Amino acid sequence: MLRSSFAGSAFALACIYASTSFAATKAMECERYQVGSDNFKTERFVYTVKADLDAGSLKIDLTTEPKENKSGKFPIPAVPDWKVIWRSQDSLRVVGLKTDYATNPFDSPVMMIDVDFANVRMAYATAGGLVDFDTVVTDPWKYECKRLD
Repeated sequence: MLRSSFAGSAFALACIYASTSFAATKAMECERYQVGSDNFKTERFVYTVKADLDAGSLKIDLTTEPKENKSGKFPIPAVPDWKVIWRSQDSLRVVGLKTDYATNPFDSPVMMIDVDFANVRMAYATAGGLVDFDTVVTDPWKYECKRLD
């Protein structure tokens, strides 16, 4: 009886350990850029998105900033420790939230990022700023991502 109980608990612990290690960390590298009149990439930013699901946080690290940066800043704020507010059952899709009350009223204090590691894509949205209800006719930014893990 003791032997079968021990074997069962060892199996349960192995399953828990395997599922925890599967969901622990996800990472992808993304490239965000504009397409110039010559159809080449311009203003190319390269950044990594890392999800530490054990800690419940997302992190964006800007790794490459273009020399010809005309827009003045990285289109997605590279602020540390976005709080994970939702994740899918398989932990391959996470939504992060960050609030940053800047002194500029045009900056949006609420930022949300939706990262899909299964389909290798992401979306970024803001709220609370003066321009958040305005419609952007064309968004010049394109992006591509690849998984790192």
